Amino acid sequence: MFPRVQGVLCRLRPIQSPGIPAAAPVVLQFVRGRKPRHVPRAPSKANYVRKLTPIDPDEHTYLKTAYNTYRTQFRAVRNMFLEEYLARKRQEEGADTAKREKEEDEEHFKLMELNRRENERMHQERLVREQREALEREQADLEMSIQNEQREQEIVEQMDELVRREKEASKHFITLDNIEEAIETALSDPKNYNFAVDRDGKIVQKTPFAG
Repeated sequence: MFPRVQGVLCRLRPIQSPGIPAAAPVVLQFVRGRKPRHVPRAPSKANYVRKLTPIDPDEHTYLKTAYNTYRTQFRAVRNMFLEEYLARKRQEEGADTAKREKEEDEEHFKLMELNRRENERMHQERLVREQREALEREQADLEMSIQNEQREQEIVEQMDELVRREKEASKHFITLDNIEEAIETALSDPKNYNFAVDRDGKIVQKTPFAG
């Protein structure tokens, strides 16, 4: 009863005109008294176990069969209405079939023509791009060959300079032909490497062959 009274009272709202605030409706809310959450279960219901609702096997079998029959019949009726709706829709659209096919053919022709022009444009752009890339590759190969030639020329010049320096240095090499002359020169001009350097940077040297 109380929910019904509450619903009726909630529906009794004053009519609000545009621009005029309406008075607040009177709402009566009946709340059923319940225990707080922290209050435990009553001692009389401490060991209460709800018993399952008994089910009649014959009634259960009958209701299951009846429900399956209902679903099958409802599905059949729904499919029948759907087929009738689609047939009526196709019949209504049948008059416009020829016109629609003609429009589709014209649109297809326009799209094919647009596709052909686009392919032709892309073909021309591809040819220009390939020619430009070929010229760029040829220029890059030419520059690379020039750089390789310059690098090889530098290597040849470096080797020539190395050979020239070795030839100049070979004039002072000791060979079997001038070994006696080199020995006499070394004996006539003895060198003494037995010296020391003090803190001031002065070289303190002894006489040759000194004890």
